[in-house]
Amino acid sequence: MLAAVWPFRPNPSQRIRSNDAYWVLRNGIGDARRPLTKSLDCDVAVVGAGITGALIADSLVGTGARVVVLDARDVASGSTAASTALLQYEIDTHLIDLVNLLGERRALLAYRACLESLARLEARFPELLKLSNYRRRESLYLAADDAAVPALRAELAARRAIGIHCDWLDGTEVRRRFGCRRPGGILSAVAAELDPVRFTQALVTGLERHGVAVFSHTRVQRIDSRGERLVLVTGEGQEVRAAHVIVAAGYESLNFLPRKVATVANTFALVTEPLAERVRVDAMPLIWESARPYLYLRGTPDGRLMVGGADVPFRNDTARDLALSRQVRRISRGYRELFGHELPRIAYAWGGSFANTRDGLPYIGAAAGLHPRLQFALCYGGNGITYSVHAADMIRAHVESRPHALDEVFGFGREGADPPGACRSGDADLLPIDSSVG
Repeated sequence: MLAAVWPFRPNPSQRIRSNDAYWVLRNGIGDARRPLTKSLDCDVAVVGAGITGALIADSLVGTGARVVVLDARDVASGSTAASTALLQYEIDTHLIDLVNLLGERRALLAYRACLESLARLEARFPELLKLSNYRRRESLYLAADDAAVPALRAELAARRAIGIHCDWLDGTEVRRRFGCRRPGGILSAVAAELDPVRFTQALVTGLERHGVAVFSHTRVQRIDSRGERLVLVTGEGQEVRAAHVIVAAGYESLNFLPRKVATVANTFALVTEPLAERVRVDAMPLIWESARPYLYLRGTPDGRLMVGGADVPFRNDTARDLALSRQVRRISRGYRELFGHELPRIAYAWGGSFANTRDGLPYIGAAAGLHPRLQFALCYGGNGITYSVHAADMIRAHVESRPHALDEVFGFGREGADPPGACRSGDADLLPIDSSVG
């Protein structure tokens, strides 16, 4: 039966995600943009037209800079299309663990920044969020088993100590309110969900009205440093000469760094047919659990359940797609164990590849040893869109030669004098890349 629902259709041209991503099917591919056909000059070139690149480009419009956005695919058709778009302040790394990794001050700064990101997003894009089915939600973080309860109770206390509003629900309450068969969990008041593809498509359309040039199907093969300018060389031989370059191309951005700063994994997701009881979807929180990898789920604007998880290490896109049916069965079993009944009929399923950092935080800004005006927005881990909101502000500050308060916690230098991403100073003039990202 599963094989009939999800036949494997090899498509090696799409490396970031598998076919049938729900958001693309719901919204379509959007308007086609032309590829770059001639060389040009600009002030800032943004590599990547997903939600991160679009937010960064939008932040730069107000500076008066000439901004160009390049993508190897269509707008929002890579990692953004594969995202399940759970917007949470909760970092995959517990606050207590992050304190041990980074120290108390920086750990608190990271959590508070994530907590503030939703308000910042709402203040900046109120009308666009309405069009993108943005809704505030609660977030339910479940203890996977009895052994996980003490750690989650300690985490609850740590969050409350820094002013985060959250409550402990015991197993009886978790089951009564949400139907989950778990021994307890943390219920947080601050979370949200949105349609990331619709948001990005609309945002990019607005950027074009403000003079931003957007080119799709334009692969950046190499970035050179020539005097004061950075030069992006495309697969077709065109050049984009810019004063600043921002790489926001999802996990493929790693190809532009000479040292490994993250690991890549595959995650898998599915969407059910619409539920007969829409009230269940309309009232449900974002749900995830303490197991690693964890099951996670949310509702959709049209009354479906979106369920993801079953993460495995990334090998290549073909292996990921071949694993789809097997991993969907794992997700279905996880759902059955959580709720005690079968998953509703599945409509769509897909796999996506994403990157994780050691501490669960992004890398935003310039990497040591590389050109100081070559910046990265590596918004990795489970908080990608949350981090993207801050990346927009941080990148603009750096373009305007200003420090930013989050540099010490989201920047490349947070791990010491020789941060991940550093290379020998002699390597800065030419980035040794042969990749097709965007």
